[in-house]
Amino acid sequence: MRRFELFSKRDPSGGMGTGVVAIGVEFPFDERRNTWVALKWLGANPGLTFWTTVDDLLEAHGHLGAAEVHWLDPDIADQSEESSAETAQCH
Repeated sequence: MRRFELFSKRDPSGGMGTGVVAIGVEFPFDERRNTWVALKWLGANPGLTFWTTVDDLLEAHGHLGAAEVHWLDPDIADQSEESSAETAQCH
């Protein structure tokens, strides 16, 4: 899993606020290459939402670039590729 913060630079809708407005986690791909994102909203109206991808989340709540994802952990795919390369070199 990979953790992130949803950071809002401005609040065009008037309901999200600015700064870190939510924390989330991206789950690894499953056997069908699907992933899920869980998002916990912070502030006066906390809640929990789920999205199929980070792109879907940003399409709904990115407000045309007003909000962005700040990753707290490295990309899972990058780690898998590095592990595979290291394993291949060992054999």
